Amino acid sequence: MGPNLRRAQVLALTHQEPCEACAAYLTSLHQAADLIEGEGAEVAAIVPPQWEERAASLPLRTLVDDGVLSSLLSRWHEPVVTVADRFGQVFARFDAGSDHFFPPHERILTSLLDIGIGCPECGVPDVPCATLLPVWDATSGGMRLLQ
Repeated sequence: MGPNLRRAQVLALTHQEPCEACAAYLTSLHQAADLIEGEGAEVAAIVPPQWEERAASLPLRTLVDDGVLSSLLSRWHEPVVTVADRFGQVFARFDAGSDHFFPPHERILTSLLDIGIGCPECGVPDVPCATLLPVWDATSGGMRLLQ
């Protein structure tokens, strides 16, 4: 099992080509990482292979995606932020689109709080989204974790 087992996940998917707006948002997510981790979640950037050289300078845990997650999360491979529960069930999806309308950190935190109260007994939302994230580790389904 991968490092995402038993932790909620906040995943930020970037554009195919490296761009400053996506990189700036990833940096801002890193700055909010303590708040997000305080809600029992882990933050990761999902970047395509074109970002690999630049990814080394990103402050977040970074997954290089060869199309597995980008196809699952964004049909047109536009930037998107998803919030998934500890089982990998996508609870919230925020399309940033080509205009980079990324969600504010407060919206992400609200989604994490909603997951926590979705079902007090088990922490699973009563009506989850139909999308389930794959379990990832060092190499899993076309994704490579950059340490």
